[in-house]
Amino acid sequence: MKVSLVKALLSQRCPTCREGKMFKTSSFNLHFMEMNEKCPHCQIMLEPEPGFYQGAMYVGYAFSVGIVVAVSLLVMILGIDSPWVSIGIVSLITLLLVPFNFRYSRVLFLYMFGGLRYRE
Repeated sequence: MKVSLVKALLSQRCPTCREGKMFKTSSFNLHFMEMNEKCPHCQIMLEPEPGFYQGAMYVGYAFSVGIVVAVSLLVMILGIDSPWVSIGIVSLITLLLVPFNFRYSRVLFLYMFGGLRYRE
């Protein structure tokens, strides 16, 4: 069964087979950072080289900037005038989205720079 690239990326699946899960647990689990070393379906290494995911920090930074800008604009549109309330809202939402930021920065980085191609 052929799975689309977008669906595989959003569901955090292996870029080679698009079926195996990249992470061991759910995003809502306290151990949201634990990644499978190998794809449970096709057994390909999900960390191409030691330290590979250090580059994902740049993707995560871009996600964080996007989140801060979007939430700040929303706060401005809602007309919240207090700077401390605005900072609190932006900080809280950014912290709540840390698991998703972490995971999707790694997934996107692996898809873009991992050298792994889809094989049916």
